[in-house]
Amino acid sequence: SAQVGLVHICTFILLKLSGERSFGVSLNRPFRTKLPCDLPLFSGSHADLISITLHKIIVNGSYRLVSLYSCFLTIVSNFSPYWRSMSLVSSVKLVNLFELFSSPKFLYSGEKAYRHLALLLEIFNNIIQYQYNGNQHLVYAIVRRKDSFGRLASLTLPKAIHQCQKQFPSSERPEYDADAADAAQVAALSIQDVDEHGNPIDDEDDATSTTNGRDTATSSTTVSGTGECFVPTEAWLTELRASLPLETVSRLLQHLVPVVDDMCDRKNGVVDEIEILEVFKDITMVGLLPVPHAIVIRKYQPNQYTSIWFTAFMWGVV
Repeated sequence: SAQVGLVHICTFILLKLSGERSFGVSLNRPFRTKLPCDLPLFSGSHADLISITLHKIIVNGSYRLVSLYSCFLTIVSNFSPYWRSMSLVSSVKLVNLFELFSSPKFLYSGEKAYRHLALLLEIFNNIIQYQYNGNQHLVYAIVRRKDSFGRLASLTLPKAIHQCQKQFPSSERPEYDADAADAAQVAALSIQDVDEHGNPIDDEDDATSTTNGRDTATSSTTVSGTGECFVPTEAWLTELRASLPLETVSRLLQHLVPVVDDMCDRKNGVVDEIEILEVFKDITMVGLLPVPHAIVIRKYQPNQYTSIWFTAFMWGVV
């Protein structure tokens, strides 16, 4: 219990720091320290360290931390526009998270379960739009997992219902309900959308395009074995399509997949990964991608619920 509380506090601190542009830029400093913890070996920056650590908590952590998944992804989303060179390990793990959250097990665990995907897509979009040069590892990881993005883009209601019923028969319940929420945690996570200069974003269009900011950061998820099972509907599918910013990744794949396929055809299917990365370095995406979106930072706002939670936790430790 104390460890879970400590993770919550560290998450709040990172959420607060990630709202500052200077912090996001400083995360590009190389990370060379050896930590006494079980993390995969990687050569990269402090941004890589944070993303790899958060990935490990999501994949191997306690279900009691499910309520923090959206916060974890919000932290990475906040500094992603400034991430100049993502390591191979971070690239693979972020795309693995996309596959995990787009799997039937997670996608149909609740009506708003897709909000994790929306944040991940925002991370990918930020890097592709603002830091394409230097992030060929992420681009290659996305190209390799193109089918995962294609399945989500082409999802139909009959297919969604079939996958949901296959994953969750009427006699079974999801291992966690993405819609269940701990009211205290929800209230504590007051987050405001601002631009990179710290100005609040009040424009309705911007708020709509980034609904997953407040929704994902303020809607916590917990393990729940009660309540009715979620069943996809036409309204749900329409909302999912409107909430997932797939256009940038789709444009990227439309241009780069034929390039890779052509290389494979010319070399009888035997192409070294380094060769592909070198080709990606020489390719410019200017004019091929959508107009870059405004950078949106989600700042943590202290409030009475946060103070109550911190006070209760600290006295509990004492």
